[in-house]
Amino acid sequence: MRNSFAAMLAAMIIFVGSTALAVDVGNDCVIEVESTAYVREGEPLDVTQRSAQLYAYRLLAEHVGELHITSETTIQEAIDSRGFHDEIGARVSTIVRGALIKKTYRDAEGNFHAIATLSMFGGSKSIANAVLPEQTAVEDFPQPRITNIESGNFNGNYTGLIIDCRGMGLDVAIAPSIKSAGGVELYTYKNVTRQMATQRGMVAYSDSTESGAQRAGSNPLVINAMFVEGECDAVVSDEDADKILAANQAAHFLNNCMVVFVR
Repeated sequence: MRNSFAAMLAAMIIFVGSTALAVDVGNDCVIEVESTAYVREGEPLDVTQRSAQLYAYRLLAEHVGELHITSETTIQEAIDSRGFHDEIGARVSTIVRGALIKKTYRDAEGNFHAIATLSMFGGSKSIANAVLPEQTAVEDFPQPRITNIESGNFNGNYTGLIIDCRGMGLDVAIAPSIKSAGGVELYTYKNVTRQMATQRGMVAYSDSTESGAQRAGSNPLVINAMFVEGECDAVVSDEDADKILAANQAAHFLNNCMVVFVR
């Protein structure tokens, strides 16, 4: 049986004459949707305006369900799976219903548009807080295979990590991972506190290595990904994996989620 989140989708009215103009998840991890409700003869304008707003909420709910928690699981898949309880769907439903209507306006033809936004991170009203499981303990990061890496600066001066995934079809996720080509998980949700993951997000997203420096600090370690796995996880070479782990032992930037994925 489908839960309250799916039930909310079914209960929302599909308004005749309403369309989605845009659905976007930006690098700031804010979901933004825009809907249109067309003015119909005999219908009060306030009803048409409300139709546009409600349809925007419906679009948000649909898109939230499609978001990845990890590369293996979307929110809707997690809610529908036997291992998750119905209250997760209820929490997501509550957060979607409380999303901000950023703007409502009429176009030149008199039709109503509604723009709604919802943040993936940032506290109790974020999507991450609704879906990430509680942590009983934070696991240590793997040890690098070697510690005497001569290339690079591993004396603690690195302020963060930037992984360049441009051209690889990287999608955003609530809890993405960094893995080595050899299959070692370098950085996953189990390695950080829940508070850090929900408040800041495990990674920030950027269009360039330069703009990503704000999250990764003034002296980031920049690594080119080999490929993207499962649409959301960055895979690096074994050599680069050792660099990341060795640098983190000195500076602990992974613990503080000072990580940027460029896409």
